[in-house]
Amino acid sequence: MKLPSVRDILEEEERVKEIFKRSKSIEKALKNAKFITPERLLHICAEEKLKSLGYKIVRRDEAPDWIKKVGSPDIIAEKDGEFIIVEVKYSGQLERYSKAKKARFIIVTNVEEGSKVEIWGIKELEEI
Repeated sequence: MKLPSVRDILEEEERVKEIFKRSKSIEKALKNAKFITPERLLHICAEEKLKSLGYKIVRRDEAPDWIKKVGSPDIIAEKDGEFIIVEVKYSGQLERYSKAKKARFIIVTNVEEGSKVEIWGIKELEEI
């Protein structure tokens, strides 16, 4: 198999983005992805969801210093002075656990305050 060029990957990202925007289905977008990873696909879908909510995607060099000081989030978005930082993580393990529909599913991590953390799954991304 021939390795994809950067152009091939960028064209695929645009194609997958359009499929997601039209269908609102991550599964359909993923079926049309040959070169991009599931994590990259989630990144694209998260940006589209934020845009649909009225947020502007902000480049890191345009972000306020207080965001730059904490690192390099995958996505930075802003609307009416409110900033959102997004870290996109694809995990087969989390996907597997989420299928236990009758059990509560808690993710424990080392963030300072869990009440400021939202988790978007496939359902939330597709609700545009």
